[in-house]
Amino acid sequence: MAIEQLLVRAVTSLLPVVLFPAGLNWLDSYKLIRPRLLAAVLGLGVTAAGASILVNGALMNLLHLSVRDLSRFAAPFVEETFKAVVVVWLVRRERVGFLVDAAILGFATGAGFALAENIYYLQALSGRSLLVWVIRGCGTAIVHGGTTSILALASKSLSDRRPGLRLMAFLPGW
Repeated sequence: MAIEQLLVRAVTSLLPVVLFPAGLNWLDSYKLIRPRLLAAVLGLGVTAAGASILVNGALMNLLHLSVRDLSRFAAPFVEETFKAVVVVWLVRRERVGFLVDAAILGFATGAGFALAENIYYLQALSGRSLLVWVIRGCGTAIVHGGTTSILALASKSLSDRRPGLRLMAFLPGW
């Protein structure tokens, strides 16, 4: 594959993932989330993806799962748990002030996860058409970002209303 094709595919699949959380932060009228925190949370999402890969690989070997069974039954649980750990840390460390901040930081966590996933798939699916990379670029950012944003919104809302719940406040969103 030519380097130009690889570059186009990389930009197509990675740029939207980074632009979505940056755009959400730009739209926020209060601008309480600093770009440095946003970048750090994207990095935590990438870290969550890396941890998921390690745990999923171990589960495949330990439980003798096929890739199909892993992706259906174990991987979603593992992936959402690692993304939730980031959200729990952000809320418990009081890095999330308002619900809009929860939405943005949750989305950034999921977008970081999608960024790592797309980098992996760029290598694994190198022969695919440009349409695949457009869908991966926009689709994975929305899916991972959206689900983690919902988790963060529900968790922040419940933990603000019921501080005594502690970690239980994160279960409904998870």
